[in-house]
Amino acid sequence: MLLAGLITSVPVFGQRIASPYEVGTWQGFKSAAISYTFDDNCPNQLVKAIPLFDKHRFKATLFTVINWNPNWTGLQTAANNGHEIASHTVTHPSLDSISESYQTREYQDSRDIINRKIPGQKCLTIAYPFCTNGNTHLCSECYIAARSCDGFLEPSTPPDFMYISSINCGADGEAKTTHELNAKVESAVNSKAWCVFMLHGIDDDNGFSPLRSEELGSHLNYVNANSSKFWVNTFGNVVRYIKERNAVWLTVLQNKSKRINLQLTDSLDNSVYNYPVSIRRPLPRGWKNARVKQGTANLMVQRVKQNSVDYIQFDAIPNAGTIIISKRKG
Repeated sequence: MLLAGLITSVPVFGQRIASPYEVGTWQGFKSAAISYTFDDNCPNQLVKAIPLFDKHRFKATLFTVINWNPNWTGLQTAANNGHEIASHTVTHPSLDSISESYQTREYQDSRDIINRKIPGQKCLTIAYPFCTNGNTHLCSECYIAARSCDGFLEPSTPPDFMYISSINCGADGEAKTTHELNAKVESAVNSKAWCVFMLHGIDDDNGFSPLRSEELGSHLNYVNANSSKFWVNTFGNVVRYIKERNAVWLTVLQNKSKRINLQLTDSLDNSVYNYPVSIRRPLPRGWKNARVKQGTANLMVQRVKQNSVDYIQFDAIPNAGTIIISKRKG
């Protein structure tokens, strides 16, 4: 399949990525990343919002307050479908107003309870209650990233993973309508940025700053219709991708006429950072197509055309085995 679209790639520093290979700034070499994050366990999030994401196979993040009666069965169902269940602390305190020992309990206990209640995924990220951080060093001992809400887009590599900005949605926010939501993600395309949305109430569930489900649904239809530009994924998966993309080394082990062996490595914790990064290279001269394997797994390969150059493109996990690219006739 030959695809054409906007493609961006991370700059090559020294010999970290062997020529002529490139690693995508965003998965699929999309132009922007989008994460939708929901706070406070508002009931319509599971009932009305998540089905809108499931319709398009988009994945969202549900930042959960432990002591606010979460629907653990509904959260488990969402987790089983790829949505992220993450921390919004135990009691939703203003973290800058409590002691460091109390902060540590809020960080650790919420993470541990979510991990116990939602088996099969790790709780890796947190949203600060009231968008107010406490001791970010203590927070970083429990989480790989934390979300605040300063209203700006994040660059492709955020300067501080423990203070990721988001855009407030709904009646009291900057993005109330489909048009305003669409404008935010288009701004992310223009700057190759990461757009993180913060949502609470949906329709009439008494949540803070409610957003109409009709507006959200129309916006998601727009994002889906323009999927060549947008990579939609959970807050945690985007963080993992960024950190892996910035840490990987891609080395050519063998380069023969019908077979190329590559090594993709990083020094990150493989139990956390095991998310695939996107790789491309021009189709070798004389090849019509290619197969790609990593270890024993057959990887999906796309033919992508950019600036009159035919590329082969695939996703691979760092430290998951040798990547073998082999010539295919058809």
